[in-house]
Amino acid sequence: MKALISQAINLNDYSLHESDLINLNERTVVVKKWNWDYELSHKFQREALKLVQESNKLRILICCSHPETLTNGRGLQKPKKGETLNLVEFNLQDHKTLPYPLFQIERGGGLTFHHPGQFIFYPILKLNPSTLSLSKMIDEIFDFSIAVLESWGIENLSHENKLLGLWHNNNKLASMGIAIEKLTTFHGMALNIIGNKEMVKTLSGLNPCGLKAETYTSVDALTNLPNSPLETFSDDFLKRIQHEWK
Repeated sequence: MKALISQAINLNDYSLHESDLINLNERTVVVKKWNWDYELSHKFQREALKLVQESNKLRILICCSHPETLTNGRGLQKPKKGETLNLVEFNLQDHKTLPYPLFQIERGGGLTFHHPGQFIFYPILKLNPSTLSLSKMIDEIFDFSIAVLESWGIENLSHENKLLGLWHNNNKLASMGIAIEKLTTFHGMALNIIGNKEMVKTLSGLNPCGLKAETYTSVDALTNLPNSPLETFSDDFLKRIQHEWK
């Protein structure tokens, strides 16, 4: 399947090589690229989206990280009837000078942040109400992440929170923002593996996802990391996908 991608897309245009593509199973190709320029990765997502929309079975799963970058989605999570979320909208006019690039993008959610210590997962796949609905896909991405992190010794993880995300007690470990076009998903999850002090300073007062910056935590604040933590997490995470997403 990866030959289909390399034939349809000029990988060099996106700083990719054949070695960055992995056949996970007969219908799924993984693209793995650490510290990938955000703008290039976003353009690649759009190209991959077209391929998946035109295919009967192809799925493209992107595992990556980015240099320090801010992105802003279509808007914050809306409360359900009777709920109060107390989220703070990001207003660019209040923050005209930012130390990192800011991209306005198609996904759901508000302001979020990326840095080289994150594991980012962009599932580009067609939804199917009977086999893989949007809610099931999101739940399983979080469940696979929890399974890996529990194997690293972290407890008290959950995504059963009125605010979308992966949580450790009252601290947020991962954000989720999905876009859908023609029943095909793109964008996805950003999980904080290695903390970034400079990014924490930047986020003070910006309210990522409408929350105070100190709400966020990282895996390295909760446990000792294995060697090559992004690669190790990615490998364990993809094994679960390989088993569950046929």
